[in-house]
Amino acid sequence: MKKYQLLFFVIFIFSLLFMGSCSSRASKAQSSEPFIRKAGVLPLKACGVWSWYSTGGAPKKWSGKISAEEIYPGLKGIPIVIGWNELEPEEGVYHWDLVDDIIKKAAANDKYVFTLLWLNPVNAEWLYDKGVPKVEINTSKRDPHFATLPYPMDDKYKFYSERIITKFAEHIRNLPPHLLERVAFHQVVEGSTGDGFCYKGDPIDPKYNVSREEWADYQKYIRKFTVNAFTEKESGLPEIPLLIHLMTDGGMTWGAEQYEGFLTKKGVASHFYHSNYSRSKSLVYEPYNTSDNELGRPVFSRGEGETMWMREWIKKDSLQNLYWSAFHALHWGLDIWNIPEHILVEPKWYPAMDVFNKYAGLKFPERSPYAFAALKDELNFDDTVRFPEAIYGKASKNNTDRILKICADFEDHGALVEDLSKTLAGSLQSRGRKGYNDVAKDRIDTDYRMYLYSIDQVETSIGWWHVGPKDQPYGRFARGFEHASGKDTLYFKFHNTFFDGTPGKLKFRIIWLDNNDGEWALGYDIGKAKLKIAKIVKGKNTGRWIEEEIQINDALMQKNGPRGSDIAIINTDNKDDIFHLIEAEKQY
Repeated sequence: MKKYQLLFFVIFIFSLLFMGSCSSRASKAQSSEPFIRKAGVLPLKACGVWSWYSTGGAPKKWSGKISAEEIYPGLKGIPIVIGWNELEPEEGVYHWDLVDDIIKKAAANDKYVFTLLWLNPVNAEWLYDKGVPKVEINTSKRDPHFATLPYPMDDKYKFYSERIITKFAEHIRNLPPHLLERVAFHQVVEGSTGDGFCYKGDPIDPKYNVSREEWADYQKYIRKFTVNAFTEKESGLPEIPLLIHLMTDGGMTWGAEQYEGFLTKKGVASHFYHSNYSRSKSLVYEPYNTSDNELGRPVFSRGEGETMWMREWIKKDSLQNLYWSAFHALHWGLDIWNIPEHILVEPKWYPAMDVFNKYAGLKFPERSPYAFAALKDELNFDDTVRFPEAIYGKASKNNTDRILKICADFEDHGALVEDLSKTLAGSLQSRGRKGYNDVAKDRIDTDYRMYLYSIDQVETSIGWWHVGPKDQPYGRFARGFEHASGKDTLYFKFHNTFFDGTPGKLKFRIIWLDNNDGEWALGYDIGKAKLKIAKIVKGKNTGRWIEEEIQINDALMQKNGPRGSDIAIINTDNKDDIFHLIEAEKQY
């Protein structure tokens, strides 16, 4: 009997020790173990649609809407945009609850946050009592925050701004691990509302003028200070990834020199699609959408979709325009899209946001389950190869006759020019057009795409604009067959590293306009010069956009097909079918 008692006693003691060890480990995991994340790499489930509630000069208060019953069910995160005047309303008095309460609610609802501390124009009023000069600004902004600012070159201002940045960084870095893991990054802010300069207007007293050269030096100083505050290793605190708004000619390489693990902001990507100069601007970022660049990693990014809702042309078909804006943003490699709350609470816009959520954050082709091409044509005024000057006129400044001649050639396929005055405007000004402009300058002249690329597009198919029923969002752009001119095939190839080994099983999703009773086929590479036909699809002439799913099990995808193709959509009769999207999904 004593032997059994001894055995039970040993088991009991062991159980207590084991439970104590487990409890200790659990407690440590919740409160003291450092949270470690590779700088500059966002968690995949943090990528997608986030809310946005900041306007003008003063950050708005977050409404608290976060659950699927209150707001877009696919919401990924909440920005914490806070002004210096709120965080430190009195010198040395910090209201950390304004930040902590949001992080706690995000964690409880499986969401993420990023932090953004505005120093300007929402400055702390007590700065003037400390002797920081007050600068009166002649500004066109109606928000009074822009009219009176502390002088940013003043030494006392620098001292207090350094202090608030340091305190903020220390607070975030000292959060318990289960909250810290919800902080995706902190955005470095330098100018007025985070933009590229300190004033939005001119000082009334010229002694407070700041030259662009002086401001460039200030930016370097405050950026370096912020980077150190959030990432220095001497304290032993976890590093916070940083988003740096790149406004210099040095681009990504320069950004990496400032902080190796940086993220970036892409404003043109996020403020709706189809602005002028979007092609040349997007090409700057394109090499960094994957890891195939000198940095050896993709560069993650965010952008705000806020001011676009003020534009007249958006209202012509807001769902369609938001839908295509999602594809435009994805083409740029945008990972976080901040959408205003008044959009996020309206289910009619959810289909467009679902598109962005589906593909956002897939920065590594070999790991991505999807590749897609949203098909379109682009009529660029400055494309003198496709539109020779001898035929269409000089591609010179303000030659709108050339615009009209190009448009005339494609009017029968739906092309429009509704605001001629904005067709050759700058990037920002072109967003203010009053209607659709399908001929303009330096716009993305490929499909909106991710890891699936059209081959010889202009030679083998024809573009369409504003086609199909208005209650479906797809028809802003499209491509199709033109049998009379021999354009009977759309060829595609995959990114070289999209497949890790032999692809084998794939599921294709093709959205096409059922506008006749003709037939078309999907062909794919199985290692022969002639593509294998997966399926022949016959139309019923319903006039609706149809979604077709096609499963294949023996794909090779080594570009053995015509024109080096992996897949093709092939016309099998003399009817001119029209297509919106082709998506490939790995099934292994």
